[in-house]
Amino acid sequence: MRTARNCVFLITVLVLLVFCSACTSGEVDLVVSPPGTASGTEPATIPGGAPGANSNGVNPGGNAGDNGGSKDGQPPSEPDGQEPQGGSSQGSGTEEQPGETVDQQATDPTEPATPGTPETPTAPTTPEQTTEPTTPPPTNPGTPDVTLDLPPSDGGPVVLTIRGAGVSVETTWTLGQLQALRDGYKEYTYSTTNNWPAFGHSTAHGVSLRYLLNRAGMQSGAAGFRLIASDGYNVTVTYNQVFGTRHTYSSHSASGSSGASAVEPIISWEWGDDGRVRADRLRSFFGQAGPRDVNTLAFVRQINQIEVLTASLGAWAAPGASVPDGATVTGGSVVSLTHDNMDNIKIYYTLDGSEPSYSSAVYNPSTSNFQPHLTMPLLVTQDVTIKAFAGGLGRADSPVVSFSYKVE
Repeated sequence: MRTARNCVFLITVLVLLVFCSACTSGEVDLVVSPPGTASGTEPATIPGGAPGANSNGVNPGGNAGDNGGSKDGQPPSEPDGQEPQGGSSQGSGTEEQPGETVDQQATDPTEPATPGTPETPTAPTTPEQTTEPTTPPPTNPGTPDVTLDLPPSDGGPVVLTIRGAGVSVETTWTLGQLQALRDGYKEYTYSTTNNWPAFGHSTAHGVSLRYLLNRAGMQSGAAGFRLIASDGYNVTVTYNQVFGTRHTYSSHSASGSSGASAVEPIISWEWGDDGRVRADRLRSFFGQAGPRDVNTLAFVRQINQIEVLTASLGAWAAPGASVPDGATVTGGSVVSLTHDNMDNIKIYYTLDGSEPSYSSAVYNPSTSNFQPHLTMPLLVTQDVTIKAFAGGLGRADSPVVSFSYKVE
């Protein structure tokens, strides 16, 4: 019996010795490591694409309203059909970026590094250590310097395009989008003077051109605007002719005007004469710099484009005179005022030495194709000083010039 027990004991000791020997030689591994921490294993991958992207592969920061385009879903204006480019933090989430092969969310950031494993600078293990591109990404030339806040598109046809060097990006507008700009909505009755000349009033409802240009991303360098109709007719106006003070006159006729009140230029979709307003295609309307200012040239029917210009438009040349300044003349002599663009400007003048304005007499009230006989020379019967300037759409007013004459 003792012998049997001794045999069992010896067999047990031999088994234990064999087992312990296997453990120390690495032939049996009973250690269970947490996922992602076992030596020699690949780190786990978090689903959802590259770092910085959500499950749809879209950057959570979004690109609406910045380099990606405008908030109304319109495509950005890009050269050669290229998509907007950005740094690695603005990736689409559908492709891995250089050096982003290890997802750091798969491991515990507090886990100490495995002893004996040296760092390899050329093989970064975090997104912050990604290799810089050899060439910088191209700059998006359409990047706005203001944040556009356009009404959402209603799916209607485009009725107006605002473009040019003086806006951040080209924008297109449907009638519904224009009518949605309620903060810029205006209703005015404009006094009108044309090149016949005839005097009257027009009523118009629409959106302030100033408000519209600002909403469309007009830049600080804008110098003027070209208003273009669908048939090709176009008129250029200066920045000051849009944003300066302009008036309408409640009483307005050839014999005089009164009752001035300030108005803004608008893009109208409802307009008519003598208070009768009807819906119609877009038309621009402008107030007057003074009661003799011809403003109907800027009433562009079927306007469908506004080009914002940055080049200086300059000023009109000053008028000339047929008799040199300072001359002595005989009583009954005549002096003609002259200009190289007589049909495009009006010459406003005074005879009493006061400064002329848009309320002063007009030397050339009509044009060569309407009533050229209305342009008549000035009769000099006594000593006189003529002061005059040239004014008209598309350029700044000329300097005021003086012509003084003595009668012998």
